[in-house]
Amino acid sequence: MPETKLRRPDVNWDELIMYTKRFLLIVTGLLMAGVVSAQQDVRLEGIGFTSLTGDAVEIRLAFDGTPPEPSSFLLDNPARISIDLNGVANGLPQQRYDIDSNNANSVIVLDDGSRTRLIVNLSRMVNFETNTVGNNLVLAVGNVASQTASAAAAGASQQQTQTTASSASSSGAQAITDVSFRRGLGDEGQVVVELSNDQIVGSIEQIGARVFVEFSNTSVPERLSRRFDVTDFATPVATVDVLGEDGNATVIVDVDGDYEYVAYQTGNLYTISVQPPPAAAVAEQDPTDAYNGEISSLSFQNVEIYAALQILADEYDFNLVAPAIEGTVTLQLSNVPWDQALDLVLRAGNLDKRLVGNVLYVAPVVEIAAQEQAELQANIAAQALAPLRTEFVQINYADANNILTLLLGTGTEGQGGQAQTQPADDAGLNTLDAGGNGILSSRGSATVDPRTNIIIVRDVEEKLEEVRNLVDRLDVPVRQVLIEARIVNVTTDFGKDIGVRWGGAGYTSSYDNFRYGGSLESTAEQNNNRVARELAIQQALLEGGRVELDAIEQGTDPSLIPGLVQQAIDAIPIPIGSTSFPDALAIDLGSEEENASSFAIGFTGNDGLIELELSALESSGNGEVIARPKVTTQDKVTAVIRSGILIPYQAQAGGTAGGSTVEFQEAVLSMEVTPQITPDGRIIMQLLVNQDSVAPGSGLVPAINTNSVETSVLVDNGETIVLGGVFREETTVFETKTPLIGDVPYLGRLFKRTLNESRRTELLIFITPRIISELNLL
Repeated sequence: MPETKLRRPDVNWDELIMYTKRFLLIVTGLLMAGVVSAQQDVRLEGIGFTSLTGDAVEIRLAFDGTPPEPSSFLLDNPARISIDLNGVANGLPQQRYDIDSNNANSVIVLDDGSRTRLIVNLSRMVNFETNTVGNNLVLAVGNVASQTASAAAAGASQQQTQTTASSASSSGAQAITDVSFRRGLGDEGQVVVELSNDQIVGSIEQIGARVFVEFSNTSVPERLSRRFDVTDFATPVATVDVLGEDGNATVIVDVDGDYEYVAYQTGNLYTISVQPPPAAAVAEQDPTDAYNGEISSLSFQNVEIYAALQILADEYDFNLVAPAIEGTVTLQLSNVPWDQALDLVLRAGNLDKRLVGNVLYVAPVVEIAAQEQAELQANIAAQALAPLRTEFVQINYADANNILTLLLGTGTEGQGGQAQTQPADDAGLNTLDAGGNGILSSRGSATVDPRTNIIIVRDVEEKLEEVRNLVDRLDVPVRQVLIEARIVNVTTDFGKDIGVRWGGAGYTSSYDNFRYGGSLESTAEQNNNRVARELAIQQALLEGGRVELDAIEQGTDPSLIPGLVQQAIDAIPIPIGSTSFPDALAIDLGSEEENASSFAIGFTGNDGLIELELSALESSGNGEVIARPKVTTQDKVTAVIRSGILIPYQAQAGGTAGGSTVEFQEAVLSMEVTPQITPDGRIIMQLLVNQDSVAPGSGLVPAINTNSVETSVLVDNGETIVLGGVFREETTVFETKTPLIGDVPYLGRLFKRTLNESRRTELLIFITPRIISELNLL
């Protein structure tokens, strides 16, 4: 198998040593923290090294039984191979073994009680292979082809081969299949590159604030060839760029601030772990940074300590006061600050110093401690005898009771006891004695006047000064926030209603027993019309006969009698009859809207009529409702604004009393918000926005349409963001028809009514917070 050639980056040896130490710490932590239930049934008893051709080396491990399947991974910065043998105890006499090879430098063997880890330190990235031959595990580093032939000659029937890193015999094209990012412990950012196979080896290089990892002869899918923004994970990693060029894949990790990184490969997963330097490393600095004196060199041989101090005082021009000091000191200092040299001299004589103005007082440590203890006791005694003074502290912005709690510590348990509340006097003042866990002395007391918001403090002058300082820091105006919400509700309606109604009624003159109409009532009406007409005709004929007889009896001129008879007949009205609608309709499927357009035609004969009406309505509407509630509140104070109506309705009373009661249903626009101003001028808001409206056609008990959003957001000052939105679309089709006939093509349109309705509703809620500038009061 050919050797994989990798581009070796320029190595910064200081960084390499630091990363090696860090890696060893990580490995040690993993070994200490791992919980493995397997027992150490196999023991590692021997290790041997054999040089092979092509700068390769063979490492042979001997066990007292069959070794387990090894688990291995490869690191490239620094280059090393790590092999875990679970359930194997280490029986080797030492932990480190040096190797005389151009590829491998040494082998380190570690045992954590549950497994043995073999770490092979490489001088450069090379491929390797493991083989199990009986009770031996053979690790070939470098020229795998030669090593494989050697292992096959030793016993091919018993060997098991695992190749961890190789550049040859890979099936299919090499590619990056996925890139993911996760946040580990301690703000650690981990970039995990998933490769198409475990034979792809990466080459890593650090340039400034970027870490470059290159995979030779590896392609990048189009979906991964882009920039990944991972700033939201709050790790040192800002962005990850995946690039493919000239058949090679490059992963660029862009880092903010100081960082450390470790890259390692496990199977087909290549991980770049980036984390801030440990606190100890950040704090690590030159010990002389704490001193700012002039750099000097000193050489004392068995000199009295007092004499050495006097030399320093004369040389650097400060006054020295020191009691009798015994002892000698020998110093050989070169290029150290003189104040550091002074500390070293004092430490040699078990001395301490106190600087009073330009006078340095030096004495034994025990003596200075005793003096300070005596001074402290004297201050306590003086405070116990100091006169008490009364101070009237005006509280302008805060609540005086809250400030009083901070002064006395009444809200927490202190080791000196609790605050004691005295009964309120006639003026309504509450007097509290110091409880020992506030800033007042044990003799102090405080009283709050709620009417004027003044705290009356009685204590020694020193404590009164502390009270003034505390009030100056805490009694300040709280910043305020103006929150404006905009609720936009856009509605689009469209409706189309088309229908037909037709019918008629009549009878045949030839067949008096046949009538037609849209219902039984219409046919009965036609029959009544016919009977009334016949009766009227008979009455007219009878009246004409009566007039004719009267004319004959009266001797009227015969030529005038026909005219008189005809006048008598015409005087009797003959009813034509009527047809009532909609009883006479055969199909009544017209539009139900009053403002619908219609078109009607009819046919009227001697014995009946037929009417047809086509009605249609098409309507559309657009509506936009904008609500803009605004509220101003203080930082961290909840504000609520509400606007709406209370809808009354009658509700049945319970029990046996009967009757009804009037109850109310709310329909309001409300906003509840609690803002918090961050130190960098942004605003965190806990929001609850609600918009209610009465649903049309609700009946006796009103139905309420409600839209609400409850969320927590972080917004820049003056920035507008969308809290949420709802888009709803409704489409309805109603069809009413006569069975069977309504399904006949074309003809069926005369027997049906169709109603199409479409409604779209879109709701958007915007929020804009603004920090109100503090007023400059003159």
